[in-house]
Amino acid sequence: MKFECPRDLFYQSLQIVGKAVPSKSTLPILSGILLEAKNDKLRLVATDLELGIESYIPVQVIEEGAIVLEAKYLTEIIRKLPSQGISVGSVADKNSIEIKCGASRFVINPMLADDFPSLPETQETEYWSIPQSQLRKMIKETVFAVSIDETRPFLTGVLWDSQNQDLALVSTDTSRLAYSIQRFNEELGEHQVIVPTKCLTEVNRLLEVDTDESVQVLLSGNHIQFTVGGIRFISRLIDGQFPNYRQVIPTSFTTEIQVDRIALLSGVERASLLAREGTSVVRFSIKPEKLALSANVPDVGETYDEVPISASGDTIEIAFNARYITEVLRILDAETVKMKLTGTHSSAVITPENDANYIYVIMPVMLR
Repeated sequence: MKFECPRDLFYQSLQIVGKAVPSKSTLPILSGILLEAKNDKLRLVATDLELGIESYIPVQVIEEGAIVLEAKYLTEIIRKLPSQGISVGSVADKNSIEIKCGASRFVINPMLADDFPSLPETQETEYWSIPQSQLRKMIKETVFAVSIDETRPFLTGVLWDSQNQDLALVSTDTSRLAYSIQRFNEELGEHQVIVPTKCLTEVNRLLEVDTDESVQVLLSGNHIQFTVGGIRFISRLIDGQFPNYRQVIPTSFTTEIQVDRIALLSGVERASLLAREGTSVVRFSIKPEKLALSANVPDVGETYDEVPISASGDTIEIAFNARYITEVLRILDAETVKMKLTGTHSSAVITPENDANYIYVIMPVMLR
């Protein structure tokens, strides 16, 4: 095998597929990236057996063939080379691969391509076509709220719930829930699948806001496939029963406030500055024209701040995990957000102003 291509193009593709290489594995072959040169294209593949990423780039193929190279060494070598043409090929009469760029030369030992696991084959041919900007927004609005508790794997991913032309993405760690829904111009059918966070995070890295391009999404058995440009992501779905999220979204409230998103974010961040470790609890005291934010940390001190608001309904005192508030405020784009409450011991809802497609539910911390 031998091919030539621009260093920058090769390195960019290595960075993308390299995200699927596991940090630890009992199978040495999974630490490598498959390189297959054929028909003036180079196919790059990496997998951890849960997520596989495949990319094609144009190259000049001098000799067809396939090998697997250790991802860590290959990526670091290409990263350090200058931005010019490179050559990658087998060394005659030796079981090694030579990488050349200008005066630089590296020789590394490959692994057998036949030992590299094949990516799952998808049988279905009907894709969903979702605009990149919309999918990017939906993933950003939900993926941060997944659970990290590996004992309940069905909470470590994002639920994809399609009904006719509507697609909802939902995530929860049982203390909060993020819900984002969009209507599309095609029939999506009725599906409920749980997609791993790692897959969605890597797909989202490639999605663009200012583009008319779409993402092709394909459900096939216990796998989901995303195609973005020339990059294919295929991931195993998570087994398990996702909770009935509709039951936990409140629909009636006794208090509602409107507040500048950045002002609230800054206020909660200041109120939580004294927290050392663990949960930082911030008390919200809601009055007609102001929101008082306070925190008391034993053996450290206390803090108080005020944020101007527009409020209606009952006055209320309630406390929240500060991180759960700041994380959602950072991912929203709206200038103003609404906070709707029912009582000190009931879930609160945060929504962007003028956007009915996003709901964030958060459980309060019990006040002493």
